[in-house]
Amino acid sequence: MTVNQTPWVSRFTPLLNREEIRKRVEVQPEPIPNIGNMSALEAIGRLERALSETFYPNAQCLDILLLWVAIAWGHSLEIYESCRAFVEGVHRPHPPLPEFCFPWCLTGLAGTGKSKLLLALERLLPSLPKIQVEDLTGVPLTSYRSVTVRSCSTPRGILTRFADREGSVDVLTEYLRRLAYRDGWSLVLLDEFQFATQSSDASARVTQMILAMCYIGVPAVYIANFSLLHKLNSRNQEDRHRLLGKVQILYPDRNDSEDWKILLSRFRNIIPDVYTFDPENDAQAIHNLTGGIKRNVVKLLCIAFESEFANKREVDYPALERAYKSREYATFRDDVEALSMLYGDFRKTRKDLWCPIEAVVSLTDDVDRQQERRNLVDMKVLEASMTCEERKALANLSNKAVVSRAKKGRPKTVSKDPNKSDAKQLQENIAWFLDELHPRT
Repeated sequence: MTVNQTPWVSRFTPLLNREEIRKRVEVQPEPIPNIGNMSALEAIGRLERALSETFYPNAQCLDILLLWVAIAWGHSLEIYESCRAFVEGVHRPHPPLPEFCFPWCLTGLAGTGKSKLLLALERLLPSLPKIQVEDLTGVPLTSYRSVTVRSCSTPRGILTRFADREGSVDVLTEYLRRLAYRDGWSLVLLDEFQFATQSSDASARVTQMILAMCYIGVPAVYIANFSLLHKLNSRNQEDRHRLLGKVQILYPDRNDSEDWKILLSRFRNIIPDVYTFDPENDAQAIHNLTGGIKRNVVKLLCIAFESEFANKREVDYPALERAYKSREYATFRDDVEALSMLYGDFRKTRKDLWCPIEAVVSLTDDVDRQQERRNLVDMKVLEASMTCEERKALANLSNKAVVSRAKKGRPKTVSKDPNKSDAKQLQENIAWFLDELHPRT
């Protein structure tokens, strides 16, 4: 059996394809027939469930799912080289897993579909029966393990959820490492940290919980909202490097994207006789009402339907506008409007609406900073080579330069010659300085 034919690896191979992923994770509920003949309570309940179950994987979702599958595939390829190596690993005192796996973080605005993406991954990853391996009885193949944090507030609590047994942190960690290796775990997943972030020491607790998961030795993914990311970003350097080194942001769909229009079509098709808004022509306007956030869209559609249901009216775009102005949508409306004002002091008050680590330094700014660092180093080298008298003379020249700039305005800057090495440039700078310091007569 070759490496690529081992069952631990081959179970993921068919999933390394975007179209295959799309087919396996997409969920489109059947249209609800005769919804107008139902009671209001039944109609609204069925509609809300159908809208919530709808999952259309846009380009971002497919990219993230493909990456997660590739991570699982790569882990299996590295750890399970052959059946013989697997048997040897099972009989070792300590399983041949990494001591620590740096985690991946999925973040984004509340309601963009982070938890739904995790559920899509669970639908996607294979669940195979036991396999027969030489010298062992049937061995299960478990692609992933997931835990919903909720009321857990300690590392021991998280490990107890994974292990389904009690014990100390050390005992549970060692047990989980053996279990993960034997059963072929390739990913561990954590969700719903928001319930563990209410206390004053929330960032320390969550940090310990995530790290406890990472010591199992299997690639890990945890979901965090922006509020939690701000808390983690305030931790010390070593924690930030470990927890925030691999962050993916799930953004709302753009108002002009094809994915956004298709999503609106999928929602409309659940009750096409009632929903008569135009997914193509109304796409940008509906985006303005919802910010492109899927949870907001579902809420808006439900409110509009409930408002129009009693009068047997269709839900067109004006009905959506009325729903947007309703009291039931007020909280969502406040967030949508706040997203357009995230600057200045207001930005500091709404940390739940922006990611603290998404800012990217432009190439020009980075080059400028590098040049400033070089200039500073050059000056320090120059000063270190001077005698006491030369340092005093330099100070006098600096004072004269300040007076000169005040009279003449800002001087022209001289760019470094790209054809000269740093050492050659420094030598010429020193020669110029000495000439200024001791002018020839």
